[in-house]
Amino acid sequence: MAIDLRVILELARSLQCATDVHALVVATREAVRSVTPYQSVWLFSEEPGAPRRLRALAAVGDVSELLWEHAPVLYVEGDAMLVELCATDQPVVVEDAGADPRTDKAMVARFGNRTIVNLPLFVGDERVGAFGTGTFGDEGIRPPTADELELLQVFGAQLAAALQRVRLLEEHRTAARERDALRQRMVAVQRIESLALLAGGVAHDFNNLLTVILSNLRFALEAPLPESRREDLVGALEAALRARDVAQQLLAVGRGRALRPEALDLNARLSLLTSLLRRLLPEGVSITLTPTQTAATVLADPTQLDQVFMNLCLNARDAMEGGGRLTLTTEVLELNGAFVRAHPWGRAGRFVLVTVADTGRGMPPEVLDRVFEPFFTHGPKGGTGLGLAVTHGIVQQHAGMIHCYSEVGVGTTFRVYLPLAEGARPAPAPPPEEAVPRGSERVLIAEDNVGVRDVARRILERAGYVVETAPDGLRAIEAAARSPFDLVLLDAVMPGASGREAYERIHAARPEAAFVFASGYPADMLPLSFLQDAGIEWVEKPYDPDHLLRVMRRALNARRRA
Repeated sequence: MAIDLRVILELARSLQCATDVHALVVATREAVRSVTPYQSVWLFSEEPGAPRRLRALAAVGDVSELLWEHAPVLYVEGDAMLVELCATDQPVVVEDAGADPRTDKAMVARFGNRTIVNLPLFVGDERVGAFGTGTFGDEGIRPPTADELELLQVFGAQLAAALQRVRLLEEHRTAARERDALRQRMVAVQRIESLALLAGGVAHDFNNLLTVILSNLRFALEAPLPESRREDLVGALEAALRARDVAQQLLAVGRGRALRPEALDLNARLSLLTSLLRRLLPEGVSITLTPTQTAATVLADPTQLDQVFMNLCLNARDAMEGGGRLTLTTEVLELNGAFVRAHPWGRAGRFVLVTVADTGRGMPPEVLDRVFEPFFTHGPKGGTGLGLAVTHGIVQQHAGMIHCYSEVGVGTTFRVYLPLAEGARPAPAPPPEEAVPRGSERVLIAEDNVGVRDVARRILERAGYVVETAPDGLRAIEAAARSPFDLVLLDAVMPGASGREAYERIHAARPEAAFVFASGYPADMLPLSFLQDAGIEWVEKPYDPDHLLRVMRRALNARRRA
């Protein structure tokens, strides 16, 4: 479905101007009122410790005074609706609060609840609270439509990001000795917040479009064509691939790409990288790698980590147009409280430190302050200005830290700290990729975008599979109830029933089936922890037909062995 970008952008602007939680809720309420019939919004944070409880942060609407009087703190245990809310990453919808067995009927009578919609809030994988809305009294029973619920989820992602920024602001107010460092962090968060929210909001539609474009271009190139027509299609395919790369960069800026972490030996990984870089660097630039003598193993996505160090090294190359020296070193160290006190951006723990230093032109302070800002570029060659913003996002997503020091005329040094994976052993190199597998199994495709659904069906039928399609999660559940399927390909976000809900219901009825998820949303929409715990394969939109077929065959083979 098409996302209402006007409302999303207006909310993003309002949230960025907010300096306290009440202003966040006021802004969110205006967005909610513009696209739903709901007039009230409330925001709760999840309190640490036991017993598990939610604490009211702000509320706007006719029942806000009642909230502070009767429910400033909600205890989770014993309340079925709150237990469900604190155990899921999906919205919890109560259509009729008076009849639903999950609700506290005394509380419902006191507040006059009719329909309740509560949404959990996450920052990365951390659950930080919940925001809710709904109807009361004469407003009647009004469950959200699929479109309204999808927009409320996007609002929740925006609100969670803004809440993180406001909490930093409050910390700034109460910690005078960290005032300057916190101000810099808040400015950095605010600068990337708008881009991160926009990337998340449009990712679904944009990646669906690219899936259709890329797949159909590959279909067209398989047919006999005049050379001039083939060149036209190849040019279009290359442009679409560049568009895909830009989309992935934007998601990386907002830390929205799902990680596929594995144990990596940074010494070995950087050795391969420096071998490649020697072919890319001009003759006047030398490169040396000084690895630590101890194990430098981290848990990381190899593709994204390669992008981090390739970005840093190519930036160094561009800063040394007249020649120079590029030096990479690795070391294992433990950061303690003294380090954190001296470096407010730091965290205690054991890390692998990778230092990338050049002898280039360096940066003045006003440039250094903005070096990780999206679209900011100062080099003579220009560029998109996304490279270091992407690098920053990837490092943070790996629970790491990155710091830059530079002097004009001396050079620039980047220090990347990645958590040490003690005891982990890197996996052996994978065998060479075989030919694209075919199959004859029965496959159910659940996808709400008709273009993507048709492309996926065509890919699978051309590979020999027997395919049935469903336009949403509920239809997929019904189709699986009628007849068995060997594999179910599920879009992560669909109307009627989400991909996760469809998986749970189909898996309960058909435990023998294999499952693959497809997603064009940021990682928070489909937590990697859920996929790993369930042993489910997934493909990221826009997907390549060959990659989709390989992932499906891997899932089918794994199911047979189980």
